Amino acid sequence: MPSPLVNRYAIYFHLPDQGKVPQTIGREPSLLMAVESCLVSYQATGHTGFVIEDPRKHREFQIERDLLLQLVFLRHHDRTRYFEILNRLDREGSQKELVSFLAAHAQM
Repeated sequence: MPSPLVNRYAIYFHLPDQGKVPQTIGREPSLLMAVESCLVSYQATGHTGFVIEDPRKHREFQIERDLLLQLVFLRHHDRTRYFEILNRLDREGSQKELVSFLAAHAQM
């Protein structure tokens, strides 16, 4: 398995009644790749709840159905902003910043 130092973002399913599932479904080196992994998993399984955890910075992003659909919308309609927010959050930021950015730029 690849090193968590390289692939620092751990991706988990999130179940409404149980929370974060203990077993990871993947690890990625960047937030962009972690979100892409969630989108691929959504397309393959239809599952709409994910947790992306960055243990090095002690933060996590909870990607539920609404945020997932906003990310799909933004990726399809404005790739520049999609890459901008995910690359910025990869360096620093929080769930709150992601939610407010998507509310401003990915209104469906």
